[in-house]
Amino acid sequence: MPPRPAQATAEGPSFPFRRPRPVGIVQTVRLRWSNLVLLAAFPACPSAVAPFVAHWHWTIDLLACFPVQAMAWLTFCALLLGCARRWRASMAIAAFAGVAALSVLPGWLRSPPIATENGHPVRVLALNLLRGNESQATAALAVVAEHNPDVLFCSEVTPGWLVQLQAGLPHLPHRCVRSDDGYFGVALFSRWPLQDAAVIRLYYEWAPAVRAVVATPGGPLGVLGVHTPRPGDGRSCQERDLALGAVAAALTPLPTSRVLLGDCNATPWNAAFVAMLAATGLRDARGGGWLPTWTSAHPWPLRIAIDHVLVSEGIGVQQCEVGRDFGSDHLPLFAVLRLPSR
Repeated sequence: MPPRPAQATAEGPSFPFRRPRPVGIVQTVRLRWSNLVLLAAFPACPSAVAPFVAHWHWTIDLLACFPVQAMAWLTFCALLLGCARRWRASMAIAAFAGVAALSVLPGWLRSPPIATENGHPVRVLALNLLRGNESQATAALAVVAEHNPDVLFCSEVTPGWLVQLQAGLPHLPHRCVRSDDGYFGVALFSRWPLQDAAVIRLYYEWAPAVRAVVATPGGPLGVLGVHTPRPGDGRSCQERDLALGAVAAALTPLPTSRVLLGDCNATPWNAAFVAMLAATGLRDARGGGWLPTWTSAHPWPLRIAIDHVLVSEGIGVQQCEVGRDFGSDHLPLFAVLRLPSR
């Protein structure tokens, strides 16, 4: 049977269904931008979880370099979703931000190693000079003069860099160097005499480290300057991890007061770096806070912390800071240490 026609009334024709309420333009816009926020938040979620499972695969380990950025971005997105009254989505994104915070905040809230007032101060500076950046030698030497270190470790020291460093650092006369045309030249400069100084292999002959005992006025200080292979794919990540795994054995001949400094090519959340700290008992001189060093071309929030000053038990940290840009892709990392009293 054909449908019966709608009956007219004084107020107009009646319909067998209710006409949908039109969606206001403000509500439509709100739904659209909140969906974009939700989509923008998703890529940061793996980096929030990665530090806890970084040992599973090298791709996850690379994502573990960015929990700070993930924490900040996910928190911002959760707040925006809350403003849009997308409560479930906001809570889900906030949960991922909380997971990232669990990996980041314990390190930030940890106090740096306490410096004793009567301990002898030692100023250390780590510079990744950047191969091909030799034209910025004047700027690099100005950074050294600004911090006036007692111990300076440089990586990516080419023959061109070495000539200018040797001429420009007369106040650091004690040296152990090996220049290289590639990316793995290393150099240690000291105000005080070096004992048992040597360039050693850190698992790979082509990626050496410098090991020495510095005869400071406060007693002997073991120093290991490192520049591990740069991660990127599965093979290079494995090379970096093997080099970090060799650090504990490299430290063995040094006295109990030790410092490791240089470009580890690893953040505090990479699996091999965490394992190296556990094996050596070294502590990060940064303590609390965020002092990223790479890459200098990026804004501060997008940088990551791959240059380190690590100290043994008993060594205090009076100061730790990132230096200014001198043309390298790395920023300098400077620390004032206090040796234990004898």
